[in-house]
Amino acid sequence: MSTRNFLKCSCLVLLASGLAAHADTEDGAKAIQQGQFEEAFSEWQPLAEKGEPAAQAAIGVMYHAGQGVPQDYKKAFQWYRRAAENGNAASQANLGVMYAKGVGVERDLVKAYVWFDLAAMNGDPRHGRSRDRLAKQLSSEQLAQARREAKEYAAKYVTPFRKAAP
Repeated sequence: MSTRNFLKCSCLVLLASGLAAHADTEDGAKAIQQGQFEEAFSEWQPLAEKGEPAAQAAIGVMYHAGQGVPQDYKKAFQWYRRAAENGNAASQANLGVMYAKGVGVERDLVKAYVWFDLAAMNGDPRHGRSRDRLAKQLSSEQLAQARREAKEYAAKYVTPFRKAAP
């Protein structure tokens, strides 16, 4: 197995271990851990279609990595977007990466900033560092636009999904 394929498999195994915590996605997670990518896809796709963010994120990763399905960055982007709009922080960060690199979508550093910012708002400081690195590449007008969009998007894609403190 090449290093690249190993990393893809490792990424999916890590994703699967996180998905195992969701009862609806557990069968797909077990299939991934056994290297049965097509089976995992068939388990997760109906859940993703119904709006389950963890399954949507998993389908995005599968298309991104080309595991169980042909590699398709545009489909990966579409699934990440659906999951991101359902509050999935990992997919929000993945959208940031895709926009920053122009993979599956036209390169757009303002949108990359926005999605990294949303992922950071969802609690992972690594994404804040990615956002901050991008800020240095933006003009003051672009940065102001990115901050406005992030605020608008946060109201739709972060705040409604935050769990209330006990």
